[in-house]
Amino acid sequence: MAKDTKIDSKTTGTPATSPANSTVNSKDPLQTVSTELHSIRNRDFLQEAMMNFVDWMEHNKFLVAGVVTLAILTGVGIVGWDVLSERKEKQAQESFYSVEKLYSAKREKFDQAKFGALSGAKVDDLIKAGTAARPTGDLSKDYGTVIDELETFAARNKGTTASVQASLLAAETRLEYKQSEQALKTLETSVSATKANSLVGALVRMANGNAHAASGKCDQALKSWEEVLGAKDLSFLHSEAALRAGLCLEKSGDKPKAIEMYRKASAESEKSTSAQTARSLLRALELGT
Repeated sequence: MAKDTKIDSKTTGTPATSPANSTVNSKDPLQTVSTELHSIRNRDFLQEAMMNFVDWMEHNKFLVAGVVTLAILTGVGIVGWDVLSERKEKQAQESFYSVEKLYSAKREKFDQAKFGALSGAKVDDLIKAGTAARPTGDLSKDYGTVIDELETFAARNKGTTASVQASLLAAETRLEYKQSEQALKTLETSVSATKANSLVGALVRMANGNAHAASGKCDQALKSWEEVLGAKDLSFLHSEAALRAGLCLEKSGDKPKAIEMYRKASAESEKSTSAQTARSLLRALELGT
């Protein structure tokens, strides 16, 4: 029985839909994704951001359609440049696929063990079946040279979305293995190459803030998260950014500003895990516990 238990995951470590969610109406993809994300317990920050983004899109369908239309009209005037950019991006994405595939193959087995345990599956049976593996805590043993390859790819393909994707994967993985300084170096080029008001740029700054915080550099971390908070069109990330800012401020001893950020995180999204966590931390601070 246990051998049949398999928790699918994507590159970012996001678990796939459980069988219980397979009956969601396929004619409404936004509703399908939203239902799947809401069913996940213990969401990480990327899953939380994705869930909030989908919820925002569901409530702003006409705005999204307008933005898409405007983008199409604007693109007509810069076709020549787009062709060159698309060609470069296509080549980069094709090259990225091979190294990303290696990363995914290793990451998926670790996620099978992680999410399998959360779902009550017998992880030892999954490991025996070869569909799961427990990380050792040593990056080189767990991933071999894959993380180095991602960073090399990112450096060689600057100016492409594929480069940013590679740097994010590498940096987030290094953070998991407590290599925050190396993660910061990995993200340097992506921070300068992206804008905070773009989705990929905001995700880069979220990761950059996490890396600074893990290195004990709260001031630098706050600067990154404040850029995300300043991106009005990316409000689905605001609660998580404010929560992380509050945690950093509280740790550094700035209780008043921490309370301010927790209140902001609580107000941004009522149902998100970030907002719920912020409310709990806010109550604890206000009560002096």
